[in-house]
Amino acid sequence: MSGRLEGRVAIVTGGSRQIGFAIARRFAVEGASVVLAARGRDDGLEAEQTIRAAGGEATALVCDVADEASVAATVDRTLELYGRLDVMVNNAGTGTAEDITDLSWDEYRRVIDINVGGVLLGTKYAARAMQLGGRGGSIINISSIQGVLPLKQSAVYAGSKGAVNLITQQTATDLGPFGIRVNAIAPGYIDSPMMHGYHDLVSSSPGEAIGAAKRSIVLGRLATTDDVAGPALFFASDDSVYVTGTLMLVDGGSQCHGAIA
Repeated sequence: MSGRLEGRVAIVTGGSRQIGFAIARRFAVEGASVVLAARGRDDGLEAEQTIRAAGGEATALVCDVADEASVAATVDRTLELYGRLDVMVNNAGTGTAEDITDLSWDEYRRVIDINVGGVLLGTKYAARAMQLGGRGGSIINISSIQGVLPLKQSAVYAGSKGAVNLITQQTATDLGPFGIRVNAIAPGYIDSPMMHGYHDLVSSSPGEAIGAAKRSIVLGRLATTDDVAGPALFFASDDSVYVTGTLMLVDGGSQCHGAIA
């Protein structure tokens, strides 16, 4: 690799699994010191060991993105360990699938607290650290194609990701004068347990539903987590030094059809 993040420090929330781990691993390969902020201690330590075994620098910290004290402590500990913060990836998220008429308010609060509250808290404390450092930085929010295009039984999840998109634009406006860029990535269908679990919930024939999903993708395949790591690297690096307030769709062209299956 090219060492595009050499000497930089990044926090990746939800960094122990799936998209978060793919991003953290890519950042480490490119020279960054990566903090894996995850709720599960064992998962975090396993991810840390995997990255270190490959020659990267990583530290796992337990973090609940819906808890302000936990997020603040994660950023503070990162500064203690590495002395700076250059990149914040607000990746941790959760999903739900419910008809609006059956909506559980507890489930609504859970999704909003993690998907929206987690982004706001991560941005708040990362921006403070970046301002103190005086070097600017990059904040990357992981949204979803469902924040742009409709999908059945997804009012709460889609609403949370739509909020992330607007928060990205607003905070880019607020933080630009400090040299802090804020961008978002909206993945489409990721070949992951979460995506397959969604189709198990909303379809009587999950295999058929997955086939329909693939047919809605111009590139003809589901995404891998590494397909998201590349765009995250772009936003973290100086290649995007004049890009902020942007939502990048990483969906294989699903938006070309105007809806997703």
